[in-house]
Amino acid sequence: MFLIGVVIHREELLDEILSMLVESELPDAVVIESRSGLELLERDLPIFAGLRSIMPGGMDFSRLILCVVEEEVHGQEALALIRQLGSGEKPQGEARNTAFLLPLSGVEHF
Repeated sequence: MFLIGVVIHREELLDEILSMLVESELPDAVVIESRSGLELLERDLPIFAGLRSIMPGGMDFSRLILCVVEEEVHGQEALALIRQLGSGEKPQGEARNTAFLLPLSGVEHF
């Protein structure tokens, strides 16, 4: 089994990626609202407020999508489709979106 993970910072990508996963017969994705570590430091410890200047722009939206797949080939196919979605032109300074595929062991369905 494998875990597909996608960190996105562009709201329009959320629906596109979820639709793509459903069309690829991977409907069990979980979406988690997320925040960058720098944003939390800035909010909780004002002494770090100066870090905002080194953060990429557009961090108002952040989500983590997780999806377990049975076969590596299905995970690689999903990553290829996600890569195509993100291949458009990005505004300068935009935060990077990231996708990954990790092997899993000891997975239990209950």
